[in-house]
Amino acid sequence: MDTKQKLEQALREAMRSGDQMAKNVIRLVLTNLKLIEVDHGKQDESGVIALIQKEIKMRQEAIREAEKGERTDVIADNQTEIKYLKTFLPEQMSEEAVREIVQEVVAQVGATNMKDMGAVMKGVSERVQGKAPNRLISQIARELLS
Repeated sequence: MDTKQKLEQALREAMRSGDQMAKNVIRLVLTNLKLIEVDHGKQDESGVIALIQKEIKMRQEAIREAEKGERTDVIADNQTEIKYLKTFLPEQMSEEAVREIVQEVVAQVGATNMKDMGAVMKGVSERVQGKAPNRLISQIARELLS
């Protein structure tokens, strides 16, 4: 079962159980997914995962803003939503595993300096497919290329 089907199944379960938070979060993700599919065509698994990661990032930004305003209710809601959304992501890779993949791609591409960063990021992103944050990939690639 792919991630989109898992989301649809979770929406049905949330509606049956009356879980308002889960229902609202999943509906928002599915709505955004449909908007993307209308604009860019059907999304594959990596597109769905990227959307979920984007939703998590938006909530993390909302938490930072809420902390400035001392809005503990907003912070708690967003943290709960992030925790729920993470259940739909594939298991995250360890830093060591990501480092190995980055080293392999650097060797394949023949990257020697920061000018090759784009090629390295592209190669690693294709192999990792949402199992590690781009921030971590970028950090490791910078360490190896500098």
